[in-house]
Amino acid sequence: MDGQVKMTRSIPAKMVFPAISAIFLSLFFFGHQVAAQDGTAFQKIPTVFQGLARQLVADGFEESKIIALFTNDELKFDNRIMPRKITHDETKLHYDIFLQKRRIKRAKQYIQNNRQLLNAIEKQYGIPKEVKVAILLVETDLGRYLGSGLAFNTLASMAVADDFERIKAYLPSSYQNMSKKERKRIEKRMKNKATWAYSELKSLIIYSSLNNIDIFSIRGSIFGAIGLCQFMPSNALRFGVDYDKDGKVDLFSPGDALASMANYLQFYGWKPNLRKKNQIKVIKHYNHSTPYAKTVLEVARKVKQI
Repeated sequence: MDGQVKMTRSIPAKMVFPAISAIFLSLFFFGHQVAAQDGTAFQKIPTVFQGLARQLVADGFEESKIIALFTNDELKFDNRIMPRKITHDETKLHYDIFLQKRRIKRAKQYIQNNRQLLNAIEKQYGIPKEVKVAILLVETDLGRYLGSGLAFNTLASMAVADDFERIKAYLPSSYQNMSKKERKRIEKRMKNKATWAYSELKSLIIYSSLNNIDIFSIRGSIFGAIGLCQFMPSNALRFGVDYDKDGKVDLFSPGDALASMANYLQFYGWKPNLRKKNQIKVIKHYNHSTPYAKTVLEVARKVKQI
């Protein structure tokens, strides 16, 4: 998937999918033609990823590029990813830490340092700069923490981790002696998460290729979210904005990340004079957690105070 696509506000989010689909379909046939020539190359791929690589080629990705990805020295399988995903409980996270005075002070300073950029994006999208900075604070501590792992490894590891026995040893002790009913429920959840991760992995490959970014340079969260704004790859494709007009959507660049975030919030209904309960609804599209949404708005309120 060579070439680049600019995704700016002039292209509505709902119009991005057809454009991506057209590119993808053109690659679908090309990928199959290459795959039909030689299937032995898959033997070079670590066993745990061979089925995943074959599925990507079957879904239209060019075989030589998939082989290159899955034989890269940076590729690693992590058994811990799926256990984290299926045991994660957003309601138990302590969002109060983001209301600490030192963090609020840093957020205010961030606005001071980036006021011109923030004002321009606010004028274009109508999202208050304080809200955008509050999300940036909660998501990545204003860019200080962008994840400790590679997004590709995270999503690939989750995509192949639909076998309970493969991850059993990494589950909390309370999961070791579960009933058959509970195990069946967990196995179903694992399969759903693996399917979701596979879809996000495809989006990550497309995103990196369209924007000419080395996929093994993209760090991500423990679940594969990327950039200053912590978008899942599918949202990077759908809502990503090339704000600085350099020919690529770089979510690790403040301008692109903040504009993409604003584009996302605008799409889900943020508008001037929105009531607080509706503001919470919009922000919950970003993270399906009421404590998260309330914390973002409280940070925004504190940051706005003189």
